[in-house]
Amino acid sequence: MTRVKSFDLAGGILILWIMAFHAMNMNKAFGDVDARVALPFLTFSMPWFYYKSGLFFKVMDCREGVKKDFRKLLIPFLKWSAIGYAILLLMQLVDGEFTWQACVVDPLHTLSIFGYLPIDVPAWFLLSLLFVRVISRYLIRWGLPPIVYILAGIAIGYSLHALGNPLPFYFPNIAMGITFFMIGYRFGRFEEKKGLFAICAAGYVAFLLFGCSIVGHHRNILLVGHYLLWPLFAYCGIVTFDNLCRWADTLLSRSALRDSRPLTFIGEHTLTLLVAHALIYMPVTRYSTLSPWQTVGVIFVGYVLFLTPLLWREKRLKK
Repeated sequence: MTRVKSFDLAGGILILWIMAFHAMNMNKAFGDVDARVALPFLTFSMPWFYYKSGLFFKVMDCREGVKKDFRKLLIPFLKWSAIGYAILLLMQLVDGEFTWQACVVDPLHTLSIFGYLPIDVPAWFLLSLLFVRVISRYLIRWGLPPIVYILAGIAIGYSLHALGNPLPFYFPNIAMGITFFMIGYRFGRFEEKKGLFAICAAGYVAFLLFGCSIVGHHRNILLVGHYLLWPLFAYCGIVTFDNLCRWADTLLSRSALRDSRPLTFIGEHTLTLLVAHALIYMPVTRYSTLSPWQTVGVIFVGYVLFLTPLLWREKRLKK
């Protein structure tokens, strides 16, 4: 499939934001304020990845599609979770906490509640997206209007939030993942329309000026504002951002930078960066004795030193 450079540019920017806010939140860089609230401009990042998956979704035989989804998402989840778990065991050994409880029972409990194995926290998204894609294949096959699934996903996410999230967190994040996936699948084709762009841009700016509504997608936790306004804020942000990236891509394609675009290159490897960056920020955060912002700086340096060679290696393997 031919890559769409504007979406690679968007993905590159958003994965860097995700890597940054994970480092800032883990080290409480803004105190008790979540980085997504302190810097709300790109807080539609997780919804964007579900939305993009829906936008580029191709209807095919469900059995073949499910096999493809498992190969694309489950294998990386298992691989990087295993690497993260090996790092966890090493850290437990260094800390003198190499016990059955700490090394086996607690990680399995974490997996059952949060959908990931320590240390690779962001891997939850791969498992969530896997179930979103598999479930959506069958929902689309049933033939009901996607708006039904969009509203149902919001209703499930909101209801579980209102009840204090009594179920494991992958239930609401899959439900809301289906919501954004279906929005991309049904309405993504219209995002280039000037009228829709103008309305969404105005809505996005209005949210930023008068108060955003932000939900931590993974744990379905309301960070600020109103839960039911979160999908609207995210959609306005996604449409606005995609159009700005499309405009920027057009300018870059006409400039001397058309063959040297690091953000676009990064956007071609978002999955790798998503599952690999926690292997840096988690150990650094655990052992750092520096101030919060100094620790964040060390993590950023670690990203550059360790993830850049990883991306170049992946690029060579794809050739």
